[in-house]
Amino acid sequence: MDFSIQNNKVLLDGIETQIRSGAIHYFRTLPEQWEDRLLKLKQCGYNTVETYAAWHLHELKEGDFDFSGRLDIVQFIRTAAKLGLMAIVRPGPYICSECDLGGLPGWLLGKPGIRLRCENAVFMKYTERFFSNILPLLAPLQCTNGGNIIAMQVENEYASFASDHEYMRHLVRIFRKNGINVQLFTSDNEKRLLRAGTLPELPATFNFRNHPERNFRDFDAIDTGYANAHFAMELWNGKAWFWGVPPQHHDEQDVAADMREIMKDNASVNNFMFHGGTNFGFTSGASCNAGHYLPLVTSYEVDGVLDEGGNCGKKYFAIQKVIEEFHPGTTTVPAARTGAALPPVELKEFVSLRDSLDKLSRAEQRPFPETMEHFGQSFGFIHYETELQPYHSGEYCFHDLRDRAITFLNGKVIGITSREDEKQTIQLDVTEENSRLEILVENMGRVNYGLEMEKEKKGITGFSWTGNMFISNWNIHPLPLDDLSKLEFGKLPGSCDEPGFYRGKFDADQITDTYLLFPAGGRGCVYVNGFNLGRYWNIGPQRTLYIPSPLLKKENNEIVVFELHALTSYTLSFAAERKFDPMTPMPL
Repeated sequence: MDFSIQNNKVLLDGIETQIRSGAIHYFRTLPEQWEDRLLKLKQCGYNTVETYAAWHLHELKEGDFDFSGRLDIVQFIRTAAKLGLMAIVRPGPYICSECDLGGLPGWLLGKPGIRLRCENAVFMKYTERFFSNILPLLAPLQCTNGGNIIAMQVENEYASFASDHEYMRHLVRIFRKNGINVQLFTSDNEKRLLRAGTLPELPATFNFRNHPERNFRDFDAIDTGYANAHFAMELWNGKAWFWGVPPQHHDEQDVAADMREIMKDNASVNNFMFHGGTNFGFTSGASCNAGHYLPLVTSYEVDGVLDEGGNCGKKYFAIQKVIEEFHPGTTTVPAARTGAALPPVELKEFVSLRDSLDKLSRAEQRPFPETMEHFGQSFGFIHYETELQPYHSGEYCFHDLRDRAITFLNGKVIGITSREDEKQTIQLDVTEENSRLEILVENMGRVNYGLEMEKEKKGITGFSWTGNMFISNWNIHPLPLDDLSKLEFGKLPGSCDEPGFYRGKFDADQITDTYLLFPAGGRGCVYVNGFNLGRYWNIGPQRTLYIPSPLLKKENNEIVVFELHALTSYTLSFAAERKFDPMTPMPL
């Protein structure tokens, strides 16, 4: 099988064809769920699946590559092939996708002299190493080698960031060096800057929402040096959702109208997202809008065609109807998924974060605070500790705080400071000799898009008294919180107002998807059988955490809640479906 874009046409074995693709990210679902999601894609009338590759997860720790389990992209592509689906892979290195740092490893920011997404020697060194590990795994799966990968994307929406064409050509050389010989392409969403993001030797594709006919007409008017075909690499079905912001909904009839225009034009399309899945753990990113920091919710629902649990909604059937109209016999009825509300679970054990620091990580001594990236850490929290003397009373200033700090003096919470605060200061009344100062800083998600990315080191770089004297001699615990197995739980206290871990056990009479209603606390994350489901925050709009059925077992399931403030109830409750605050319909 041969795929190419030539003479304004999408060709399969030399015959003009239409690619009907939907985006499903293997790293946002569990392997046991891949076939269900991919089958629903095919049953909706699609012939192709598209996925990004998640560098930030494949190389979570520098030099330690992981392509197993949820990160087994090869098995994901093979599962698609088994169902008769073609595949488009977009390996980056930058992918955006609302991931932390746009899918680049956070630890990259700790490398001296690095500049992201350009012909920078440091950045290219690590990019080439990543590609030399992932591309040879994908090369045998190319259609040119009898597989189902028909095309790969170079970078992602580069015109929105820079115009370093030598960097883009360098990436192409790395692709070819590692055995990639399928059609390469670029995609962008900036019409007026399109030529900055592509190369004359590569076909460009376009990303947009609404009115394909008009967008393709504008696209045709741009001379990139290549005869570009009508291919919407991202036809946006919805929009990402943020903490504290009402979720936005793209009406299914508007999406169906877009698909009808695509079908009439015999254009090619990739619906973004067909199935969003979940930002498990701490992997969700953030946006920076006019200087305002907006962290994304844990669910990557993004108003997709399938919801977070893989259920078909109105949007699915509206699109399916349009595809069946133009391609009769390509659609079938999908199986319904089920979910259930498990019985309530009581949290009966507790251990404080303060008493667990040395169980969770090794202390690092530094004269001044250092960021997570200094220690090669990408996700989670970082804990700073030092001593203050009575002469230190007064106003203190955080330096380069990202993103949220809880300050303790002698074990008592003094205040919460955010990167969004106009003044990143706190007042400390130090009355005792050798008073213990602690600062717990959370990475709430690195900015995933635009010019702010290089500034996204997490933690603090200093803490100064009255703005003119740095406090020194710090004990620092990096806290990625990726392994809680060494925690030593004790009895649940009568009351608790400090960060800590609460544990409960439960049996599951039926193994089914379920949704955990947010714990009755302020903010934190939840682990089921050691797997980090993701963040919760009582400001909404998200109100449940998705628990996929493969995480559960019949007996002796463990659930651990890491709460940053205090729980007002030690009972956890479940729901049969996901819950968000009321939708706010708006045309997108």
